[in-house]
Amino acid sequence: TVAAVVGAEALRTAARRAAAAAGGSEGDHNAMRVRHRGRAPDYRQRYGLTAPVDVYPLYENATRAAWGQSLAEAQAETGAMWAAMSRVAADNPQAWLRTERAAEEIIQPSADNRPIAFPYTKLMVANSSVNQGAGFIVTSLAEARARGVPANQLVYVGHGAAAHESDDVLGRETYAASAGMRTSLEGALTANGLGIGDIDLVELYSCFPCVPKMALRIIGWPEDRPVSVVGGLTFGGGPIGNYMSHAVAAMVVRLRSGDGHNGLLFGNGGFATHNHSIVVSRAPLSAARFPHDFDQQKRADAARGPAPAVNERYAGAGTIESYTVLYARTGAASAGVVVARNPAGERFLATVAAEDTATIQFLSDGRVEPVGTSGVATRRSDDGLLTWTPTVA
Repeated sequence: TVAAVVGAEALRTAARRAAAAAGGSEGDHNAMRVRHRGRAPDYRQRYGLTAPVDVYPLYENATRAAWGQSLAEAQAETGAMWAAMSRVAADNPQAWLRTERAAEEIIQPSADNRPIAFPYTKLMVANSSVNQGAGFIVTSLAEARARGVPANQLVYVGHGAAAHESDDVLGRETYAASAGMRTSLEGALTANGLGIGDIDLVELYSCFPCVPKMALRIIGWPEDRPVSVVGGLTFGGGPIGNYMSHAVAAMVVRLRSGDGHNGLLFGNGGFATHNHSIVVSRAPLSAARFPHDFDQQKRADAARGPAPAVNERYAGAGTIESYTVLYARTGAASAGVVVARNPAGERFLATVAAEDTATIQFLSDGRVEPVGTSGVATRRSDDGLLTWTPTVA
């Protein structure tokens, strides 16, 4: 049996055609936002949590607080990681953006690097405006040999592991960790009888910085080593449904060239929802015997605690669990979004108007860690949304 796994995205062309037909910019026709148009917004969407770029910052800000980092420290970590990926992309002829970027260029907002959703700038997020395709072939060892594939070009498929978070973003236990991610990554290593010291190359999905930052802490991957063989979803390119095909192809090339013996591939999808990991190697992995069940969902479910109830009717005092600030294409803040807990432990949402510059600054200037601080949510008379007012300054 020979299986060809092939995928491609042409979202850049699609957005350009839509803009030409309907007017506006290509960004106005972003695939991750336009798919929600025409539908009645649900609770989180009414507060601005619509696309992945709105939601992943909840994990970024929650993990920063949980890890005890200052904003400057967390941004410096992101800058160093993304700068390293830009160097990988610069050496990858298949990458979409092949210009090396310095860490400061990446983390500092500018005319060419506008803020998107705090604390992310344009150069920190997946670049889905690409036309890219990739493919690879999977077959048996006997078939590969029969077709004349040289022994020094063979790459063996090990075991994989998959686990997921709730599809309901507000129905999750925490934004400071992911049991699904941990179970997937640890499960793949365990199933192949490997430790992180046995891994030479990794592809840790990089749609947004919180994902590889969480992943490398789970597996113990050194911060000074590259987390991508492609160049990441910003610089390598971010074809929404097919990036990991590029990662597989790039990993095979790197292993064949002698850059390593074992490679770990980790993909994340949805709204920090789906987690898949697999190991590939230059030699058969003795522990990787088939058949193998990659579904690790029961383990992930057993590892996580209960999710808090969501109370859409609540108004009153609360504590910030996580948050973000959303920005217009001009670079000006358009609104803040707060995920909070009330005294009963229930989760609720609140907004911060762009005109409330003091609160926007409180959420984004890094002088105080907003996560864990108190505030009061009051209901607006015009649209019924809650407005957040901090009780600390």
